Amino acid sequence: MTYPRSPKRSLYVVLALVLVLVSVTGISGCAKEEPEPAGKTLSLVIDCEANRKDEAEAIASQLRQIGIQAEARTWEWSAMKAEFMAGNRQLYMTDWGSSYFDPFDLAIPKLVTGERGNYSFYSNPEVDDLLSQATSATDDETRKALYHEVQEIIYNDAPWVFGYCLEEIAAASTKVGGWRVSMDSRINLHDVTLEGGDTITVGLGIDKIITMDPGNYRDRDTETVIRNVFDALVTRTWDGEVIPEIAESWEIPDPTTYVFKIREGITFHNGEVLDADDVVFTFERVLQENGIGGQTSPRRGLLGPVASVTKVDPYTVEFALENPFPVFLQALCHFQIVPKDYVTEVGDAEFAEKPVGAGPFKFKEGRLNDQVVLTRFEGYYGGAPDLPPVGPAAIDTVVFRMMPDPATRVAALKAGEIHIADKLPPDMADSLKDDPGIKVDSVPGTRTYGIEFCLTKPPFDDVRVRQALNYAIDWDAIIATIYGGRAVRLSTAFIPSGFGYHHDLKPYEYNQAKAVELLKEAGFDVSLPNQ
Repeated sequence: MTYPRSPKRSLYVVLALVLVLVSVTGISGCAKEEPEPAGKTLSLVIDCEANRKDEAEAIASQLRQIGIQAEARTWEWSAMKAEFMAGNRQLYMTDWGSSYFDPFDLAIPKLVTGERGNYSFYSNPEVDDLLSQATSATDDETRKALYHEVQEIIYNDAPWVFGYCLEEIAAASTKVGGWRVSMDSRINLHDVTLEGGDTITVGLGIDKIITMDPGNYRDRDTETVIRNVFDALVTRTWDGEVIPEIAESWEIPDPTTYVFKIREGITFHNGEVLDADDVVFTFERVLQENGIGGQTSPRRGLLGPVASVTKVDPYTVEFALENPFPVFLQALCHFQIVPKDYVTEVGDAEFAEKPVGAGPFKFKEGRLNDQVVLTRFEGYYGGAPDLPPVGPAAIDTVVFRMMPDPATRVAALKAGEIHIADKLPPDMADSLKDDPGIKVDSVPGTRTYGIEFCLTKPPFDDVRVRQALNYAIDWDAIIATIYGGRAVRLSTAFIPSGFGYHHDLKPYEYNQAKAVELLKEAGFDVSLPNQ
């Protein structure tokens, strides 16, 4: 049944509709625009070391252009590292080098869950699995495909702001012969000569080295000094080819077994004969838990799946691996042989203070934070036969001087106080080009530079924010103005000179509009310049 509508009830309905309309439209009677909720302000502190302050400030300036409150702050490295590992910082300028020309010692420590260099706390089980497969695959094409897949995932995950790979630049007096910059940062003084002199002084771009014990460090500059005192089973040519050194030859009967024949007639600086016992001892003190003075060697991880080293006969050793390890020969370049009898007799601490090796130079004296003096070993067996010159070193004395300030190194080189200046910034290297008494050399770098995020805390737990910062930074301008164009952009954390680099994956473009779009999606109040 239908009831007629009451006039009073109709009036109430009309009044109710009017009240609703007024509340929506406002006094004017036009539709009222609700203000968009205000976005959050994004405030960032970019932590860096003093040598990258200009770069960090340039980045902060670029971020401020789109409304991010950004500033740069300098730290001493160890303090900054401790803060970041504790998860107390937002983001920091990072760099990490590869000595293997393979992602094994770059991608794994920086990207695998819980690894020692993973300061961003990045964790992706798929990446972990792919990298694990890549390090044990024996077919190069398979390994390359796995590394490409990792790079594609990393590109999209953006756990860093991916930056650049800087050239390695150094300079030397024109009186120095047989010198060139090495891709693995080694300064091989066995090969050099000095016109009119018998002592070469090298200015290292650091304030100290870690130790003189070849089993107890993870530092390139320390290795530079150590590799002039100690030799390894194998070494590398300037362009990265592995060749015999203390080893005469090797065989690989299967992917998990390597058998090395040791060159006979090699002696250590104290006259001890080098044989299989010394090789086994060298690797066992690195592999064993608490094997060096009650501490575990920081170099253990560089040996990957090596399970054991055994003596076959007085001049033959066998390495057994738990699974295939394609970069094993590259790894061995970084493990110098030590004298078992001497180390056992004096102990690890005294050995580090008075090292004895089988390399071209003997340790004479020095302090790790000042300078280290080496003298020629007349009984040197000659070094790698495939890397001439072969025989004792041409010079009598080598001095490695700690000189962290690049301007000081350049001034000392010009004044003739040093003969080789290590690690030169591009602008200072360019200033030396017209000096007739100095030569400058460079090689493609093996170190990545960028910015790492703390992924466990806002805002960098949001992939849109991480991608936005990759778009917001004009790396090309930074490379051109600060580094004189001596760098190449990176699409991920892999280096162009390394195995498996994904050349088809292009770096993030500089795109402020895209950065703003992503940050607005993430809830931040940002805008394009002049808007």
